[in-house]
Amino acid sequence: AYPNYSDHLGMMNGTVDLLPKPLSFKIPKLVTGYSGQTLEWIATHSDGWLYYPRSLTYQESFVKTWHDSLQKTGASYVKPFAQSLYIDLVADEDYKPQPIHLGYKLGVNWLMEILNRLQEMHVNHVIINLKYGQRPAEQVVEELGRKITPHFR
Repeated sequence: AYPNYSDHLGMMNGTVDLLPKPLSFKIPKLVTGYSGQTLEWIATHSDGWLYYPRSLTYQESFVKTWHDSLQKTGASYVKPFAQSLYIDLVADEDYKPQPIHLGYKLGVNWLMEILNRLQEMHVNHVIINLKYGQRPAEQVVEELGRKITPHFR
């Protein structure tokens, strides 16, 4: 049975199969980009904002603008700011970041540096995408699990 759900933010009519299955009926709704809306509308009507990866300086200004919008709309809690990040994680741990589409080709030490900076600027969630990676995904996931994830909650 597929979920049937409706509230002021949207509805699911039983035709969408979600994986993994939700444990409750409250499914968080994050708006991607601006989706044709103002930031104040997003702050009022969503559970969070999912934005595209940008330079660290530019992204920091987006996070601040998001938090300012939440404050202006009287949000009762800080709704999360999330972003994607495409990586091509190379074997050389000190390989300096080189731009790729929506991310970087880089070594694990630089990835840690970037993720720490994002955490400092209050990015709540980073979706790491391996689409443009040259190494086998299994190797990269194992390396991320061993060298990156232990440093974050």
